[in-house]
Amino acid sequence: MKQSSPKRYWAISTETAGRYFEQEYDHRVTVLTDALDRLTTTNRDSEQQGVWTVTGRDPVTDRVVDFVSSADDEVVYVTAEELLTDEVVDCLSTVSDRRVSIQLAEMSQSAEARLEREIPDAQLFEWLWDWSDTPAGRLLMVDQEKTLVSVLVDANGAYPLEPRDETAIWGAVQTNSLVVVLKGLYTWQLDTNRDSHGGR
Repeated sequence: MKQSSPKRYWAISTETAGRYFEQEYDHRVTVLTDALDRLTTTNRDSEQQGVWTVTGRDPVTDRVVDFVSSADDEVVYVTAEELLTDEVVDCLSTVSDRRVSIQLAEMSQSAEARLEREIPDAQLFEWLWDWSDTPAGRLLMVDQEKTLVSVLVDANGAYPLEPRDETAIWGAVQTNSLVVVLKGLYTWQLDTNRDSHGGR
């Protein structure tokens, strides 16, 4: 801009414009980095005492796969068949190969046949409720310290290809209230099944 009256403007070279944008970008990155450095980190121990919510089938599946992948001893899983995706089955198969105990609620014959093929060491158990008559999605417990519960809800428009959406709550560590409740429920259910099958 030329200081005159009226003011007049002229174009600058592309090289000058490029240098200006580069300097402006570097300045903004520096300001942002400095601001982030001043933030304090979250205490994960206290953070894990709560219960979190996740919405959407893909994000819930990601959380399920993340929990199952971290298993060292046992996975107990009840799920609506429509949510038993290839990704989840592959993950269960992988951890089963590591000698992690896999306990799965009984499903339809076709689903069980698939699971017997892909996860031959998985143990099927009779579940207390008829899962198909409820909006329930999944119940997951990993190593008795990580749990997830989900329900199927009417789609909100964010996932137009899905007739129903999914929302879940999850928690971790043994002192978490969600973990305590599900552990008690699963322990009772599995013990009841073992007793009814002669201790198997």
